[in-house]
Amino acid sequence: MKFIHLALTLSGAAIASAQTTCTATAAIPTCGVACITSAASAVGCAATNYACQCSSSASSAIEASALDCVISACGLVTALEVSSAAAAICTACV
Repeated sequence: MKFIHLALTLSGAAIASAQTTCTATAAIPTCGVACITSAASAVGCAATNYACQCSSSASSAIEASALDCVISACGLVTALEVSSAAAAICTACV
């Protein structure tokens, strides 16, 4: 569960980060991107608003919403990679 939270949080961080592109998002496996984007949208964060997605209030909701989708779309091993890459976005892009 932590791995999905991290991925979702990173996805959110890349979105809110300045209005520029965050290169760290390229590391997120493509199978998890739609899940994270959809979950972020559901909590009111734009796809490129990483600050919103990485906020403590949104990240938990995004994680909960995207978890099953990411595991289903990516499998457990790759879902862990999604999580790790997403966490890196909050560090690199927010």
